[in-house]
Amino acid sequence: MAGAGLGSVLVLLAGCGDTEKVREFEPDPVAWGGCVEYLDEPETAIECATLNVPLDHADPGGAEINLAVARLPATAEPRIGVLALNPGGPGGSGIEFLNWFGPYVAETGLLGRFDLVSFDPRGVGASTPVRCGEDLDNEFVILGPDEGLPEVLQAAEEMVEACREQSGNLLAHVGTNAAARDLDLLRRALGEERLTYLGYSYGTRLGAAYAGLYPDQVRAMVLDGPVDPTEHPSRPTRIQADGFESSWTAFARWCADNLDCQLNAHGGADVVLDAVLAAAAVSPLPAGEREVTESEVYLGVLAGLYSPGYWPDMATGLFEVVDNGSAEILQAFGDLMAGRREDGSYDGSVDAMFLIDCADDPERPPPSEVYEANEAIAASLARFNSAFRGSVGCHPLPEAVDPLHMGSADLLVPALVVALEGDPATPPFWAERLALVLEDAVVVWSDAEGHGAYLAHSWCLTGPITDYLIDLVVPLDGWSCDEPDGWP
Repeated sequence: MAGAGLGSVLVLLAGCGDTEKVREFEPDPVAWGGCVEYLDEPETAIECATLNVPLDHADPGGAEINLAVARLPATAEPRIGVLALNPGGPGGSGIEFLNWFGPYVAETGLLGRFDLVSFDPRGVGASTPVRCGEDLDNEFVILGPDEGLPEVLQAAEEMVEACREQSGNLLAHVGTNAAARDLDLLRRALGEERLTYLGYSYGTRLGAAYAGLYPDQVRAMVLDGPVDPTEHPSRPTRIQADGFESSWTAFARWCADNLDCQLNAHGGADVVLDAVLAAAAVSPLPAGEREVTESEVYLGVLAGLYSPGYWPDMATGLFEVVDNGSAEILQAFGDLMAGRREDGSYDGSVDAMFLIDCADDPERPPPSEVYEANEAIAASLARFNSAFRGSVGCHPLPEAVDPLHMGSADLLVPALVVALEGDPATPPFWAERLALVLEDAVVVWSDAEGHGAYLAHSWCLTGPITDYLIDLVVPLDGWSCDEPDGWP
């Protein structure tokens, strides 16, 4: 899930010392063309290209990998420059994001003075990818009553072995530091002096890393749905779990207050979810030609909590189970979270998330320690306890070769950190944590539900964020707004 790094160890930027090595690599100018090889249905206005970058930025003369890049050219004058985008993950495809976000933004006219540029980070999507498996249909499993650490260890070791076999040397070089250096190579290949940046969820980690490495190359930076850079898989906390618990409470309250919510006829959202989970624990639920397990019920519900726009369909999906025994809608939500395509293949985002988070993680504590920490978190949760069990962090991956470097950034304009009070995946507490690390940043927020604010789940933040991006108007730190009644 987006923004799902866990832990609590901070590695400072001091002594990083490899920016000059990046300067030794000269990227070729970007040659824009069509997008057919990257997208099933490319928008005609979008252009695509491939950028070669070093596999290992510490060895700029060594092996290279490919980055898939896309652009929607500016449509209004005077042109400001490039607005670089990242949709989150880690593992989210910037190419696919721009394919739908770009035309939507063009219709609003808000950002027409920018070239909108996005890319699939290393290891992701149409760039040189990492892979750990091809068929995830039966990989999301809730631990049974007689299962515990031995079963989790075996599964983790089998998965990492598959990662090694299918991803090779790239496995060690997919961290956020490397992606940030790739972003600067892209800036140079585009011939831009500075970038404006808009990153969502994990994209806030990438943007903050870029700001620390290249502060003079940042014109302005919006970090929306911010991730705490001190969170890692090796040191799990319950902050994100609490975010999903709170969002479920908001969904249940919405349903209770909504006469059209079908779950009320069966006792309400909590009663129905309990019944659905109990049924799935006994036997997988039919979903067309497939089946939905207990773990996939959790997966589908967590996916449905990402946006209040999903809530009516999620309610219908839960009702569908108790009404006629079918779980096709829940299956579709789970597929959305897992990156399953219509043809039954997977986009690799689950693999990329695991390997990128672990490439950023500076620790490798004993797996039993991580397992017990997750067990304690799960036991403390009222609703999603089983969904947060069964992790041993990054075991048995070797230590990270380039763990996340994050520190203060002396920017030309303070970064704008944007949070929503009801964000399930990146709770607002993380906004303060990210701003504290960056130092040169201001935080703004609204009382909206959903993951991601700008042009997504907030109306009242649209004006201030647009004014910041276009005219560099910096809001007061801590500024907030209430969404209008009926929004969204």
